[in-house]
Amino acid sequence: MKTLRRKIVLAAATAALVSVPATAMGAGFANTAHSATATGMGTLGVANPGEGAMNFYNPAAMGFAEELSVYGGATLLLPSADYTHADGEITSETPFSVFTPPNLDATVPLGDSFAAGVSVAFPWGLGVEWPDDWHGRETFQSQSLETLNVNPNVAYHFEDADLSVAAGVQLMRAAMEQRRVVTLRDDTEADIHMGGLGHGIGASLSAQYRPTEELTVGASYRSATRMSFTGNIHFGEEVNETPYERRMIDQGITTSITIPHTVNAGIGYDLTEELWLGFEANYMTWSTYDEVRVEFDEQSPEGEPGEREPDLVQAADWHDAVALRLGGQYQVMDNLAVRGGTAVDMTPVPDSTVGPSLPDNNRFIFAGGLGYEQDALRVDLAYQFIMLPQRVIDRDEPIDGSYQMRSHVMGLSLGYGF
Repeated sequence: MKTLRRKIVLAAATAALVSVPATAMGAGFANTAHSATATGMGTLGVANPGEGAMNFYNPAAMGFAEELSVYGGATLLLPSADYTHADGEITSETPFSVFTPPNLDATVPLGDSFAAGVSVAFPWGLGVEWPDDWHGRETFQSQSLETLNVNPNVAYHFEDADLSVAAGVQLMRAAMEQRRVVTLRDDTEADIHMGGLGHGIGASLSAQYRPTEELTVGASYRSATRMSFTGNIHFGEEVNETPYERRMIDQGITTSITIPHTVNAGIGYDLTEELWLGFEANYMTWSTYDEVRVEFDEQSPEGEPGEREPDLVQAADWHDAVALRLGGQYQVMDNLAVRGGTAVDMTPVPDSTVGPSLPDNNRFIFAGGLGYEQDALRVDLAYQFIMLPQRVIDRDEPIDGSYQMRSHVMGLSLGYGF
C-alpha cells in the first residue's frame, strides 16, 4: 500500500514539472514569441537591428539606441493535440484552448555610451488539458505553468569598435497547477489537485557588433535558473477512512526544476536597401533537466511516529537541443514591410520519458508578418504555424499510442520611439 500511495502522489506532483506545456513556441517548454517582429520571421531576433523587443532577444542592441523606446503587445497561442490508442480504437483530442501571454520592452539611452532597459515576458510554460473521459486520465489529466521573467539590463557601446555589450538579471516567478484522477474503489474516482508558486534568479549577457551599415552580428546568453516551488496537494472529497485511502492526506510539498542555459548567435545582412535576411542558431542545455525530486511536509497516518514521507524522484533525462532559424524582411514601401521565416526546433525529450503531458517532437515552424511605421509609432503583426510529426509511445503502459501536436500563433506588437 505504501508503495502504491507513493506512486499516486508522485504522478500528481511531478507530471506538471517534468513535462509542462503541450505546444509551446520552442522545443521543451520554452516560449520564444515575445515580439511580432521576431515571430513573423520564424522567431529570429538576436541580430536584427530593427527588433523592438531588444531586451529579450539581445539587450546589447540598446547600446545603439538614440532615444527612448517602448514596445509591447501579446501573443495569441492556439495549441491542440490528439491521441490514438495503440489498438486504434480509442481516440481523444484536447479541448479548444487559447493562451495570451503579454510582453513589454523599454529602453532608455543614458548619454553617448550607456543605455538601460527592461523586458517583461513569460518565457517558460503554457498548458495542456485532456477531456474528462480521456483514456489516460489516471496518468495525467491537465496542467498549466506560467513563468514571469522581469529582466533589467544595462548596455555599453564601444563607439570606436561599433560594438555594444550588455548584462542583466533575470527575476522569475512561476505558478503551476496540475490535475489527475485515481480510482479508489469500484467505479469511484477522486481528483488529485496540486498547485504551487516558485521563484528563481538568473543572469543574462549579450553582445552586438555592427561593423558596417549592412552587417549585424549578435549573441546572447541566459543562465540556467533553479526554480524552487512550494505548494500543496489536495485529494477529492471521495476519499474516506479506509486504511488505503487514509494515506491520501492533503499536505504541503516542495520541489524544484532547473531552467536550462540558453545561447543564441546570429547574423543579419541588408542585401539591398529593401531586403534584409538573417540566420540564427539556438542552443539549450536541457540536460540540466534530469529529474524532479518531491519532498512532503507531513508523515502518512500509516507511518511510524516521526516518519516523514520519503522524497520521490521522477526521471526526466532530457538532452541538449538545437534550433535553427532563417528569416527576412522586405520593405514594400517606406512605411510597410513584409516578413517571413522558417525554423526547426529539435526536441530534448527522449523516448524513455515522453508522456501525454508533453508528447513533444521536432518542431517545424512557418511564419509570416507585416510591419507598419508612421513617424515614431509602429505596429507589427505576425502568424506562425507550428507542426510536429507524430510521436509514438510504446512502453507497455496505459498511455501507449500515437500523439500529434500542432499550434497556431498570432502576435500583435505596438511600439513608440523607433
